[in-house]
Amino acid sequence: MRLISFNPAMLAAVRAGHKTVTRRRLPVALPVQQKPGRYRYSELAVAGAIFEDLHRNRALLPPVSCPFGQPGELLRVQEDPASCLIIKRIWVEQVRCLTDADALAEGIRPREKAGRVQWGGVEPDPDRPVGFCWYDSPTAAFQALLTSIYPSAWARNEWVWVIEFERVPDA
Repeated sequence: MRLISFNPAMLAAVRAGHKTVTRRRLPVALPVQQKPGRYRYSELAVAGAIFEDLHRNRALLPPVSCPFGQPGELLRVQEDPASCLIIKRIWVEQVRCLTDADALAEGIRPREKAGRVQWGGVEPDPDRPVGFCWYDSPTAAFQALLTSIYPSAWARNEWVWVIEFERVPDA
């Protein structure tokens, strides 16, 4: 069984059932991360993610294996070993493909303040020891969270694993 790690806010969202997807960056040393726009994701094979090089007559790159496993496998949550997740689906996409609905599946939550809805509740606010940052849209909240973890990922539109999961009830 493989391990997966979450920050405290994300772990709380997983446990509450608000977070059912996680995006994790592919290794930065890969060619697809060095020039993300040069490559196109083709498919997920048993050996891993297959990419085409758009500058070399769509030549295929060697598969990139997924470090999280395959659909049907279990992931143990590192911060709470009693918690397990079952992988429902895995795919690869560039991070800016994210929609508001995708951000909500990532655990972004709404709040109403001064008659206006804000989105966030997952990225710690550096100016408040017990607070979170809030934004005007779910996508903006996710972008800020991702940038706090992977500073260049959104700006470069890097490739990410998208792991859809379901929480296995505690035994």
